[in-house]
Amino acid sequence: MGRRIVFTFFALLMVTTSEGNDGFLQITVRIPGETKGLIQLLVFDSAEGFPDRPEKAVRSKSEPVDSGKAIFRFSDLAEGFYAVAAFHDADADGVMRKSIFGIPRDPYGFSNDARKPFSPPSFTNASFFHSTKGSSVEFTLKAP
Repeated sequence: MGRRIVFTFFALLMVTTSEGNDGFLQITVRIPGETKGLIQLLVFDSAEGFPDRPEKAVRSKSEPVDSGKAIFRFSDLAEGFYAVAAFHDADADGVMRKSIFGIPRDPYGFSNDARKPFSPPSFTNASFFHSTKGSSVEFTLKAP
């Protein structure tokens, strides 16, 4: 009888644990060689405002750089297409440094490692599908 109770409890614990992880969007942003500062991140569900209008993002968050990366987790996102924009905020002031011509001076990047030579990538090029079962995205910030 005792073994059955232990097995039932263990099985119930496993189901609860796995269900608790379902549906998360995990985003890993890499910035090789960095150990300080923040990664500022915006998540968009449409082309409107992508990539640099925080008021149009469905989620925004900053995380400290740890061993050349920052990891973000979001829950309660509907299934669909999303695109992510991020930059390295070395001085943690929340502002991307730009030249007088508007060219970024901080390392930045987009989901899918999307890039265009003289402008930001389109939402379509940076977009990925997030499933209700959960998704994982990884990309690397690059110097301008």
